Amino acid sequence: MKETKMMSVFNKYIKKYNMNKGNVKETYFHSLKMMDLCKDIARSLGIFTEEEIIICGFIGLFHDIGSFSNKNKYIFFLNQATDISKKSVDIIFDSKKLIRDITDDTTYDDVIKVSIYCHNKIGLPAGLSDKVSHFCKVLKDAHTLDDFRMSINYPYLDMNIDNFPNSMVYETFKQYNVISNKVSDNDADNILQVLSLVFGVNYLYTYKLLKSEAYIDKLISSLKTKNKDIRDFFTQIGAVLNLFIDQKIAS
Repeated sequence: MKETKMMSVFNKYIKKYNMNKGNVKETYFHSLKMMDLCKDIARSLGIFTEEEIIICGFIGLFHDIGSFSNKNKYIFFLNQATDISKKSVDIIFDSKKLIRDITDDTTYDDVIKVSIYCHNKIGLPAGLSDKVSHFCKVLKDAHTLDDFRMSINYPYLDMNIDNFPNSMVYETFKQYNVISNKVSDNDADNILQVLSLVFGVNYLYTYKLLKSEAYIDKLISSLKTKNKDIRDFFTQIGAVLNLFIDQKIAS
């Protein structure tokens, strides 16, 4: 698989969308960022061949190909009725067969399907080989990093917080588990759901990037609230997460 061909097919597909409407521009740059992050994380592990690193880049670039929309601007953090990962797999392999415009080699088809389908699900299916699991985890870690970047830089989340997270969401967080967006009821829940992604990180490289980019502090400082108790609550959450990251880096 050649990266030049990969980019050519990707750019040709999104030409039918207006870059200045809906979520197209944000999704485009998110996809490019994901390609780079996936390759960087994969390379840091020292377990992938150069060909497999390119496949990781493909997975990052095309994982949200089903998300492009000229209508819906706020797509990344919403609980969508349509499973975007399933739609992306369909576009890549079935309805549009984009991958066959890039390569006739089917060696990595199953790896690509599983990785993209699982990227927005909590956990992984049982029975995956170690290598396939790493492909999936690379995409998940890259997405965690870019979820933070987009949460801070784009208005996908309402930063005006006037309530605490609901008890179910907070209990999940206290158990150091990733929170499903299906149980989020309010803006505070959505913020805590993004912050909880830290608990699902798989690799040291990802923890180091979370720390070097100061993503926890940046997201917490972006919150707007007139309620001191709510401000103190999220400040404490930030301190817990920063300590968690430091411990993971040190271990």
